[in-house]
Amino acid sequence: MPNITDSKFAPILIWLFYQAWCLPAHADEMPQPLNGSERALSSQTDQLCEEWANKLRTVQQSTCRNFKLHASVRFQSAEKRPLVYKEVRPGNLSPPKGRILFIGGIHGDEYAAISITYLWLQELLKARTQPHYHWLFLPLANPDGLFQSPATRMNANGVDLNRNFPSPDWDDSALSTWRKHYRGNPRRYPGTHAASEPETRWMVHMIERFRPDAIISVHAPYGLLDYDGPEHAQPNRIGHLKHRSLGTYPGSLGRYAGEHLNIPVLTLELRSAGRMPKSDEIEQMLKDLESWAAAKIRQQEKEL
Repeated sequence: MPNITDSKFAPILIWLFYQAWCLPAHADEMPQPLNGSERALSSQTDQLCEEWANKLRTVQQSTCRNFKLHASVRFQSAEKRPLVYKEVRPGNLSPPKGRILFIGGIHGDEYAAISITYLWLQELLKARTQPHYHWLFLPLANPDGLFQSPATRMNANGVDLNRNFPSPDWDDSALSTWRKHYRGNPRRYPGTHAASEPETRWMVHMIERFRPDAIISVHAPYGLLDYDGPEHAQPNRIGHLKHRSLGTYPGSLGRYAGEHLNIPVLTLELRSAGRMPKSDEIEQMLKDLESWAAAKIRQQEKEL
């Protein structure tokens, strides 16, 4: 009778424990066998890929379909488009070193940010070596904004999703900050109340269910690296982007997840919303993100 505490069984036990621990978190949102309504969602996802490829040159319809993106069963965008996600897990019996949530396309008019999220997902899926982390990609958090003509920062209801997260100070400060700091600029409108938008509620739901050790969000065009969250995980640079704090605002992802939930939140602000970084810069940023995760997420786990 083998002793299950033997070292050769340890990786299997760790992996089984991880799977059991994660199951309640993913059971109502992560992939299950398709029923009739879910087949309809799959068809909507294919349609989204077609729309996406027609809008951005970096996106190929066939590749997008091959991603086998999953559409949320519970949530749709304001204009009833599917809200899609993709998990990339470590292979074999390797337990992940941590969970990373990657969000692209919160602002629909930031083409480069959406494109680079798509390309990094593609790179992870075709990588010859299995990832060490459990990734969850939300590659297009604001599809309605992207598919407006012209594309808009806001969603179809005219709300800036990055001012709509339910940070504790939203009720007291979000609208007054918008009026005073932004002088009522419609591009920064936080909505009528916290998490008023279906896209925001979906992202909050995914954060609660996935329980990420870190969140990476891509924006443009400030050309810097912003960070919110516990001090120990702050990076100095990612690729050509050097750290410079932009601060947080009521309803922003940084204030909600970084300050309120104490999750490390990296915001990559690309230099241009309309032009992609050079290929070597894109490659270096991805390498630096993996190095940051290896150093900082492991450190975070030791402190828990």
